Amino acid sequence: MITGSQTSTPAIGLSGPNTIITRDTLYPPVSVESLNKYTFNIVPDRDPVPMIDDTAKNIQRIRCLAPSNNFIDCHTSFRSLCEIQFTCGSGSRPTLCDCALYYGYPEPEPTGDRTFAEACKS
Repeated sequence: MITGSQTSTPAIGLSGPNTIITRDTLYPPVSVESLNKYTFNIVPDRDPVPMIDDTAKNIQRIRCLAPSNNFIDCHTSFRSLCEIQFTCGSGSRPTLCDCALYYGYPEPEPTGDRTFAEACKS
């Protein structure tokens, strides 16, 4: 997100550290206006990395289903992808097997002639 702001290029971060407070220490400098205009950060609940600094204007908070005693797992990009797929849908594409097998999401409804267990066996 820093590079996006410095080069006026749209940038998306997933669990990225924010830079509102630290922006004055960067070279080339970063303005609040450029962070608000060119950056977008997806911020899972309880993810410690985005808590490092204040957020810019464009963020999307998402849930984290990791156990409360394992907050560091909220920084896992795969877990975040599962949450985005579960919340927003996956269109006609199947959801990832790991979302149900390892991250606590419900098994998707079958769309063809295979069950979830058949489609997702190791």
